[in-house]
Amino acid sequence: AAGVEAELVPFIDDMAAAYAWADLVVCRAGALTVAELAAAGVGAILVPYPHAVDDHQTANARYLADAGAAELLPQSRLTAERLAECLARLLGDRDRQRAMAQAARARAMPEAARRVAEICLEGRAAV
Repeated sequence: AAGVEAELVPFIDDMAAAYAWADLVVCRAGALTVAELAAAGVGAILVPYPHAVDDHQTANARYLADAGAAELLPQSRLTAERLAECLARLLGDRDRQRAMAQAARARAMPEAARRVAEICLEGRAAV
């Protein structure tokens, strides 16, 4: 009814293609998901898993939300109406979508694996 093309799936094999297709993502806020959103440069509505150890998904979501790359919607506040309002507001504002995508991209750390490996090797050399 809203004219929004959406896809709801339990599992995606090709995340790179899914992120490339999406203007906005609604998802949980696991560490890899947050890293993928940043690397792909796509904005999101993040609903942290409320039972995650030490509520780390909320901290992950804040990382992007504080940068303007995502909106944090706690599951305790999640209703169909609230999600629909958030989607309508964001999908109706292309400038905001672009700003979220740019903010996400700015948070990406594409060389993180290489840097961690270098640090490990430096530590090993020091031993």
